[in-house]
Amino acid sequence: MARRGKGPARSRVDRALLLAGLLGAPGVLASEARPPQEGPLPVAEPPPAEEPPPPLEPTVSDAPFLDAQPPPPAVPPRTLRPFIPHGEPDTDAPLSGGTWAAHGALTLLPLGTAWAATRVGDDSRLGPIAAEAAAGTLVASLPGRFLFVHPSYPQGRWMELEVGAFGAAFVVTPPLAALGTWGLGEVAFGGSEQRGHAYLGALGGAAAGMLVGLAAHEALRHLAGSSERLEFVRSYLAFTCIGTGATLGYQWSRTPR
Repeated sequence: MARRGKGPARSRVDRALLLAGLLGAPGVLASEARPPQEGPLPVAEPPPAEEPPPPLEPTVSDAPFLDAQPPPPAVPPRTLRPFIPHGEPDTDAPLSGGTWAAHGALTLLPLGTAWAATRVGDDSRLGPIAAEAAAGTLVASLPGRFLFVHPSYPQGRWMELEVGAFGAAFVVTPPLAALGTWGLGEVAFGGSEQRGHAYLGALGGAAAGMLVGLAAHEALRHLAGSSERLEFVRSYLAFTCIGTGATLGYQWSRTPR
């Protein structure tokens, strides 16, 4: 009976010792595996801060090339022409002897055209033909002044107004010059049998005379260069070419009554 009473109590003690041994074994093993430390644990030092880079020192390549010559451009620069704005002519520039001779020779062109008008058709009267040529020249000079518009912008660029003025004068001048010649001939000098046919002849002659007059004006202007001398003569030389051309066409196509 006595042995039976001690058995359960002993078994409880054995279980407690076994559990304590099991719980304490990992701590003992860890303490045995850890090397013995003689002093306090070392404190980890922070990594050294990186030193700032040294300041950049200017070199010769960084300095501006004050004394060095710039490299030549890939495309050579275009030579600019001297520009004299319209309205400020170079009146002091002289004309050469050949230019004076060319002006005098081309003044014979409208005179020869007026003389040719007396040799065509059935009317050879010099007075009426000269009056018809003068009327055509006078009427052609009204819109024809815009035929000699030159670009006022530097480097020869045309503005819209200049192009419009030249185009309008180019279209309007021959019909008006032909109308002046044809009207004077029909009203003052007997008229013609076919007025429409006579006007078409005057219109064709005025158009051809305008082309000849413009060519003569530009040729003389090219010879004169920057000089504006005799500009009035060059302009009215072109106008007389238009008037005499209209007269020649009128006399060639008309049939007097």
